[in-house]
Amino acid sequence: MKKIFLFAFTSIVLFACKKEDTQPPVTDYSQYKIKTATHSLRNYSGMSSSLSSDTTSYIYEGSTYRYTRRTSMGSVHSFTHTLSNGIYTSALYTNGTLSNQKTYDKLNAAGYIDSSWSSNNGTVTQSAKYNYQTDGMLSNAANYFSGYINKAKYYYTNNATTYYISERIPISPGIPYALDSVVYEYIANLPYRAVFYGGGLPASFYGKPSKNLLQKTTYYDKLNNNAIRQTMEYQYQTDDIGLVTKRILNMYTQPGNTLVQTDTTAYTYYNK
Repeated sequence: MKKIFLFAFTSIVLFACKKEDTQPPVTDYSQYKIKTATHSLRNYSGMSSSLSSDTTSYIYEGSTYRYTRRTSMGSVHSFTHTLSNGIYTSALYTNGTLSNQKTYDKLNAAGYIDSSWSSNNGTVTQSAKYNYQTDGMLSNAANYFSGYINKAKYYYTNNATTYYISERIPISPGIPYALDSVVYEYIANLPYRAVFYGGGLPASFYGKPSKNLLQKTTYYDKLNNNAIRQTMEYQYQTDDIGLVTKRILNMYTQPGNTLVQTDTTAYTYYNK
């Protein structure tokens, strides 16, 4: 009887182990960072169009972000974002020559960008301020340019940005006031897996992302009876673990649904 019991107990243990082994492993998406981004942009005007392209290569050295963008016109732009005392300082080289322009991004206690400013020969030319909710989602932002201020207030439902109110406040004559409501739609079966971006610091520095990939953005003109003035539609290709390998963005002016721009980027990742 003891032998039978031992055999039965051993079988149960083996079955339990086998069942656990069949569970899919949890993927650590933090190990996948952008390696290259091959980008093309086509602008449409009537029956004609123009095409530009560039390829960006990314290098990560601890808290330092380096990337080099090579354009189809032959220009080479190299950026380095270096962290010191809670501030990322960027340096730009164009065809090997150091630019007089620098950008500074100050981090808050949670590691998100609290404020940014750009300077040329030591003179500030542009600045921005960001505020976040307690859960890390971006609450509002203000960008200060030489002739106007752009302000944005974000609204969320179930940890996803539902819409934001965009306001352009003129400072200089000739720049009109603008007020938009910008509505987001998401793809339900495409979760946001890993950061993919173009320039500057990764998007993860600007607050916790929405849980799914963006499908469509609609701009409503609040100064014109909420008429739709522009839409942006997104398409994606993903690999076997859900990383975005290609993103296609089409921009349309409304009314008329006129295609004015197609923006396509293909991505590769480290550790893939």
